[in-house]
Amino acid sequence: MMINRISEDIKKALKNKEKDRLLVLRSLKSALKNREIELGRELSEEESIALFQSQVKKRQQAIELYVRGNRPELAEQEKKEIKIIESYLPKPLSPDEMEKEAEKVIAELEAKTMKDMGKVMKTLTAKLGSRADGKILSGIVRNKLSG
Repeated sequence: MMINRISEDIKKALKNKEKDRLLVLRSLKSALKNREIELGRELSEEESIALFQSQVKKRQQAIELYVRGNRPELAEQEKKEIKIIESYLPKPLSPDEMEKEAEKVIAELEAKTMKDMGKVMKTLTAKLGSRADGKILSGIVRNKLSG
């Protein structure tokens, strides 16, 4: 379970006196606990990953705001936090890997036109899960089916 891994890493961060890492890990654990309370059950691995991805997105938006507000030190802190969170996420697929998977699925489903995009995307997202960026993936599929 993801929450157990986070708890262990919190202990390590405490022992090693890693204040920045500790703050991020505690916020992740808190977010996981809050989501579990909200749902009334333990989170699956996929749900935990989705939660962490949303935490990364929040921090990326904060970076943009800090850069616009001329606060580079805060933007740098957010970047460090993103690196810590990303260590808990599965390695994302490269655009080339996504393209290969898209080609396989298009061939399997014998998809020819844009009308088939929904079927292709449904199959791909089920197959690749959180390792693929949906925007990039849909762009690849759109290019393959329209071209």
